[in-house]
Amino acid sequence: MGPQQTAWRDADRLGELSAEFTGWRIGRGGSGHWWAVRGNDLVRTPDVEELRVRLHEMTAGSRYPTESGKWPD
Repeated sequence: MGPQQTAWRDADRLGELSAEFTGWRIGRGGSGHWWAVRGNDLVRTPDVEELRVRLHEMTAGSRYPTESGKWPD
């Protein structure tokens, strides 16, 4: 896969994650690590799927409203 295709794929992943996890700022650093930050919460990992899993875990037990705007039980 060429560099341009990789960039398109990363952009697609960023769009998916941003839509799935509103309230989080999500990106990919120059080191290749994916990251997400919300308030004082930071997640950083080299694998995008691990980032998704960890964000789900953090959102489920969060002190912040969920993606739907409702507070977790």
